[in-house]
Amino acid sequence: MSELIIQNKQKNIRLHLLATASAIVLAACVATGEKAQAAERPTVWIEGGVYLDNITGSNGTFVPPLDSITTNGFADTPTDPNFLGQASGGFPSFTNMENVLGRSVGAEGSLSFQPSGSDWVFNISASYGRTHSKRHILESEKNTGEPAYATGIHPGGFGQHLVTPAYVNYVDQATDNTEAHTIIDFKVGKDVGLGLFGHSTESIFSFGARYVQMNMTSNGHSFAQPGEQFYRFKTGSFGKYAVGGIHQNSQSLLRRYSDLHALGPALSWSNTTGLWGDVADGQIALDWGANAAVLFGRQKAKVAHETTIHKSQDHLLYNILFGTTQIALNQISARSGSAHRTETHRVTVPNLGGFAALSYRFPRAKLSVGYRADFFFGAMDRGLDTHQSVTTGYHGPFATVSIGLGG
Repeated sequence: MSELIIQNKQKNIRLHLLATASAIVLAACVATGEKAQAAERPTVWIEGGVYLDNITGSNGTFVPPLDSITTNGFADTPTDPNFLGQASGGFPSFTNMENVLGRSVGAEGSLSFQPSGSDWVFNISASYGRTHSKRHILESEKNTGEPAYATGIHPGGFGQHLVTPAYVNYVDQATDNTEAHTIIDFKVGKDVGLGLFGHSTESIFSFGARYVQMNMTSNGHSFAQPGEQFYRFKTGSFGKYAVGGIHQNSQSLLRRYSDLHALGPALSWSNTTGLWGDVADGQIALDWGANAAVLFGRQKAKVAHETTIHKSQDHLLYNILFGTTQIALNQISARSGSAHRTETHRVTVPNLGGFAALSYRFPRAKLSVGYRADFFFGAMDRGLDTHQSVTTGYHGPFATVSIGLGG
């Protein structure tokens, strides 16, 4: 009996030793596999991409002096018994063209380095976007008033003849707008894997610095003679009555420039959650994240605009020598004005942004397509005659390709 007990103890000891050895070997194999996998992970990622952004934020509106007549016609109807009607072209407003910007087309690139066996990630990235839009409207319309009798020399001799007053009204408006921006980030982050949405998520919290440069240029002109008020005038120069009209024309020029240079601390959080498949064979993943910064810098603006208005009276005269109708002009009044402003301000600009994308990734390559937004609060001075800080934002689709090296 004692021998049997001794044999069982010896057997248990051998089984225990065998189990212990097996566990050690298994653990060593797992550790070796993890090290091999870690060694295969790229230490450097190079990323490049393109984006198409909408730009938010508007300039303070410049309204040419005859813009209301240009778009809506005359506000009042004269009660003068010699009034023969009025007409305006119903032309587009210059204000509809001032803030028109096309989508900003940009390129971006980044370089990330994660030392082998480390959870720290070092990243530098830069993006540049630009848009340029030009618009030109040249429209004219012939307007007529009510027929009326005028006295003077005409083909039948001297006396009364029926005249229908007419005049060609027009607008010539143009804008040329340009916007460009550069954003540079330097970040140091730590990879802290999280379990979100029932999936394993690669999550990186980063801190660093962000530099932003923005500039916007806008030039425009509005030349308009948008309407006419027709009258029969009493005159003693060439007969008792003449038929014609009163009209105004204006010339307006506008020049703007504004920019921002700012630098400050930044935080970001980026995540990648696998949705379907394995990275080794190709995985579809969800990329998403957010960023925040506080930027300190200089805001500058230069604005100038000039306006001249002429009010004139015209008479329709018949030239008996050439058999044509000509217009005699008499300027009633003229006025002009101008304003110039150059200002520089030190500003603090909060910045918030975020993105979401779907990616298709392999161990050493990744393709992403998504949408993102970045807003810079009170970034640009876009006032007209006075300082006005306006939030500037960029939002739109993007696509990137990443290649992993080293490891």
